[in-house]
Amino acid sequence: MIKKILDYLITNNKTISFAESCTGGNLSVSITKIPGASKAFNGSIVSYSRYSKENIIGIEKNEIDIFSTVSQEIAIKMAEKVKEKFNSDYSIAVTGNAGPSTDGPESIVGDYFIAISSKSEIFCEKYNFVSSREDFIKTVTDNSFKLFIDKIINR
Repeated sequence: MIKKILDYLITNNKTISFAESCTGGNLSVSITKIPGASKAFNGSIVSYSRYSKENIIGIEKNEIDIFSTVSQEIAIKMAEKVKEKFNSDYSIAVTGNAGPSTDGPESIVGDYFIAISSKSEIFCEKYNFVSSREDFIKTVTDNSFKLFIDKIINR
């Protein structure tokens, strides 16, 4: 899947960046395993904590207070901010609760959001998948790339 995305980006002279929370860098690892990734992958921010979402990505504290770190609104902000920081054509952002507990009542274990931003539009989908942390990370990663293919490449 990621090879298909990378081929699409290189062929169309486009770039991508990632803002990763619950995947802890797995999107980035997946793309950098492929030779030539630097032609299209501008970089990523692993914003695992609230601190990094505020101080590195640049999401306002009051936005996190209102919506929670695991929300559609914050996933969209992450995607917009990382695309801007890396001056990329596209971005993917993920935030979620792998468990075993949550930061509050706003979302439950297994909830995650994937946001994809382009120059002209943004998509955000909510999912739930309760499993081991390893399986959760793999599933979120795979679904992120699948959503990019569905919403950007195959439309």
